[in-house]
Amino acid sequence: MTAAPAAVVLAAGASTRMGRPKALLRHGERSFVACAVELAAAAGCAPIVVVTGAQAISEPLAATLVHNPAWPMGQLSSLQRGLAAVLELGEPSGVLVLTVDRPHLRVSTVNAMVAAFREAPAYLWQPEHAGRRGHPLIYPAALLPALAALPASGDPRPLLREHAALRRGLAVDDPATLDNLDHPEDLARLR
Repeated sequence: MTAAPAAVVLAAGASTRMGRPKALLRHGERSFVACAVELAAAAGCAPIVVVTGAQAISEPLAATLVHNPAWPMGQLSSLQRGLAAVLELGEPSGVLVLTVDRPHLRVSTVNAMVAAFREAPAYLWQPEHAGRRGHPLIYPAALLPALAALPASGDPRPLLREHAALRRGLAVDDPATLDNLDHPEDLARLR
């Protein structure tokens, strides 16, 4: 069986719609960024890289922190910075990409995704809930060079369409896979 993927946690954005840094918000006893790191660790992902940008993170995390000075270019630039850090640490079987705006993802969802990837590591895995594809995604090793080569200010969706034959959906009963927490009212709903 293939090794678990590495993980990249995207925590670089300015959180302008939320009005305060999402990575530092609390979900229960933990920060949003700590929730993401713990999800990756519980699924056996290694290494785990957290990409910072607009906001520094001083909280101790069981992850490697890297700063993306180009974070204003968009989320893809942060994903590429995290990917570069992962590749400096070894040759991953793939990369699980988590964002900090889903601290309420179920551990069982991420575990099931990693298990599906380990059984079939050539595919790009994405959760499906209520007939819709959500997040997080797991990119296979074969797609990492193409992901790294995209324009940093761009969007990975054309790559996903180009490699549609590699996409696999995993049915999950987890509404959080479709639920971005972007606004203060989203946070109130979570609580």
